[in-house]
Amino acid sequence: MNILQKIARKIIKQSFDLSVSTIEFFSKMEPYREKVSELRKLENGTLGKEIANCLDKHNLTLVPKYESHDLKHVLLNYQMTAEDEIRM
Repeated sequence: MNILQKIARKIIKQSFDLSVSTIEFFSKMEPYREKVSELRKLENGTLGKEIANCLDKHNLTLVPKYESHDLKHVLLNYQMTAEDEIRM
C-alpha cells in the first residue's frame, strides 16, 4: 500500500468515526443499546445474533435510522469498517 492509499484510508476512517459519534451524540441511544442487548440473547445462527456479533466485533451499536443498513452488512457479508461502508 502506497502513502496515498494510507492517507485515504485514514481520512475514510476518521470521517466514519466522526459521523457515528455525531449521530450518537445527538440521539437518545439507550433504546438502541437495549435492542443490541436483546439481539445478543438470540440463538447462534439467527440474523439478529449475527447483527449483534458484528456490532460487537467492531465496537459499535445500532444508531437511529441505520438499523436496516446494519442488517445489510450482515446479509451481504460486508464488515462494519469505513472501507466496507464505501463499498456498500
